[in-house]
Amino acid sequence: MKNEFEGCGLLSYTGEYRRLRQAGDHAALAIVCQGAHPGMGLLNAEQFGTPYGAPAIHIAQPVPLGRPARLVAESSRTRTEAHNIVVALKGTDPTARPVVVMTPRSSWWHSTAERGGGLVCWLETMRALVAAPPRCDVILTANTGHELGHIGLDDFLGRRPGWDQPSGAIWVHYGANIGAAGGALSVVSADDALRSGLQAALAEAGQPPDTMAPKSVVPSGETRDIHRAGGRYATLVGTNPWFHLPTDRLPHSVDIPAIARIAQGAAQMVVALTR
Repeated sequence: MKNEFEGCGLLSYTGEYRRLRQAGDHAALAIVCQGAHPGMGLLNAEQFGTPYGAPAIHIAQPVPLGRPARLVAESSRTRTEAHNIVVALKGTDPTARPVVVMTPRSSWWHSTAERGGGLVCWLETMRALVAAPPRCDVILTANTGHELGHIGLDDFLGRRPGWDQPSGAIWVHYGANIGAAGGALSVVSADDALRSGLQAALAEAGQPPDTMAPKSVVPSGETRDIHRAGGRYATLVGTNPWFHLPTDRLPHSVDIPAIARIAQGAAQMVVALTR
């Protein structure tokens, strides 16, 4: 099968991929990663905890068709320990609805543009909140396991039951590819107030979003889980020509001035949200 999605990154979120993995007419899948930039663009392991279907192998370049091949899939699990980085800022009003500022901290390869912009926004938001203490409690979490079925978010929610529900926390998510060179920035949210607030703050900082996703769009990152639970969220996400590729590295894959403007605007939106 040939992946037509940018950098092989989004295919694993589609129903088509699950159907192919579960189809009974093949023993294995060969995923050819071919796009504008060469390299092995790995798919996320969406069902890391509950694997299913035929084994798959990633191939970085096309191979001749019609030639027999044999795939031997061996697997094992090694117990290890991973960490979310969680910072709690106590608000002045303990009855106010909490705000969660979330970004993933793990991925495939170096992922400089994929993860770097979100982490910069996360750190700038923390700095702005320390300078302007919030009224509500604010939890800033940089989660592990993004590429492994969001296991870091699962752990975070397991310690805070109900926070993903409509009456739970308000979520601001700094997603993938924020400030990637040649990328486009988008706001994804089903909430009118959060959509307009983030759009206005980014415009004031000099980096308005390129698109406002329709409110019906289901996010493909961590806030997909919040969306499905009915929670309130706003996601900032971009595109990236080097998405999920080992060549997503400095200096060519990031637009540093753009990241600085986005981080400033996003931080001010969160500060306003916590007043």
